[in-house]
Amino acid sequence: MLSGWTTHRRLACPYCNGATDAFQLKNGRKTSWFDCHRRFFPIGHPYRRNKTLFRHKRVVRDTPPPYLTGEETEKQLDYYGALETVPRGGNWHVPPNMPDSYGVHHNWHKKSIFWELPYWKDLLLRHNLDVMHIEKNFFENIMNTILNVPGKTKDNIKSRLDLPDICSRSELHINSNGQVPVPIFRLSSEKKSVLFNWVASEVKFPDGYFSNLSRCVEKGQKFSGMKSHDCHVFMQRLLPFAFAELLPTNVHEALAGIGAFFRDLSTRTVKVEVVEQLQENIPILLCNLEKIFPPGFFDVMEHLVVHLPYEALLRGPVHYGWMYQYERAMKYLKGKAKNLAKVEGSIIAGSLTEETSHFTSYYFASKVRTRKRDPRRYDDGGVAPIYAVAGVPDIFSQIGRLGGKSKEVWWSSEEDAHSAHTYILLNCEDPLIRYFERLILTTMQIILSGYTK
Repeated sequence: MLSGWTTHRRLACPYCNGATDAFQLKNGRKTSWFDCHRRFFPIGHPYRRNKTLFRHKRVVRDTPPPYLTGEETEKQLDYYGALETVPRGGNWHVPPNMPDSYGVHHNWHKKSIFWELPYWKDLLLRHNLDVMHIEKNFFENIMNTILNVPGKTKDNIKSRLDLPDICSRSELHINSNGQVPVPIFRLSSEKKSVLFNWVASEVKFPDGYFSNLSRCVEKGQKFSGMKSHDCHVFMQRLLPFAFAELLPTNVHEALAGIGAFFRDLSTRTVKVEVVEQLQENIPILLCNLEKIFPPGFFDVMEHLVVHLPYEALLRGPVHYGWMYQYERAMKYLKGKAKNLAKVEGSIIAGSLTEETSHFTSYYFASKVRTRKRDPRRYDDGGVAPIYAVAGVPDIFSQIGRLGGKSKEVWWSSEEDAHSAHTYILLNCEDPLIRYFERLILTTMQIILSGYTK
């Protein structure tokens, strides 16, 4: 991260800092954030005292970790002896060069150069978590686990071996004869076919809003090649009801709640009371998932969601902070880098060529096709209407194609007829109509000039 915090292992969350409850799985050898969200409930919430649905015989009394201010963060950096960016160089990952207590009490590996800015310590939004990648990774974990994608599912043998030591899920424990029970959140082959057929043939979105999902279905077993925006649309528009008839009610409601959370968080305008409600609901939604999925499912991406409403209260709508616009801009610039040995100069040369060609295109004849004059997608030019009578006003001669079923429309009053007649007179390009308009304006000026005298 630009802040200097390493997003690895149990201290990957920059907000929880050293006050995290994450732990390492014995068999999976990965860090799990399972049962790390009950501390965000109010004191006295029944989930805090539950000893069966989450970790074995564990009662949570801890409060949420405090959000550090800029001054507190700088004091922490100075206390652990994190060096600035330039002295660290490229050897920051060497263990002897790490600050004291690295990986135990903190994950600071350097003091970012941004601390030289006079306002940096006063910023309220310290980290600006990327909603785009969090949502994408969350969605991929859900789909890969539900579809049981080999090598990508979070419900594997090692995850099942960790279950007896962590939580009471006897229905998921490996049997004495070595058989692995089928979980309630996994789709059968028949239900997979139903899902993929529905997505490929029945799901329709406006042109350019979504990719062609039929191309993302790989051999009827998994989704592949989905972009970040595809995951974004599926998570918010399809996930809330896609599994209503394919999974048990409790699993469907847990997944639908996550999809609705991201949809409400990603609105163009946000209200404080709505974001506060999201901040209150997200621990419940994550705990509902913890009651269903194994501990290996919950990596740092599932945990970071709990901090997104807090950032939304500080920043506002998520489109001011996520990476979509920057990713598109980087793709645009990378397309101009033809000489990889001199990337910056290649981008500058490409930009100058583009600006020059764009400027000169204004002096080309109208019949010459340029980038500015290219028709839109699926634009075949249309057809001009043909009438049986002559002298039809220009307003009824627009080029295009009729769509839908034709029907008769009758004016219900004289006001409708007068409005339509006035609109035609004021919008036609015929010389007679323009002459009539000038005559009316001249007459009105003469009349009004008499009153002013």
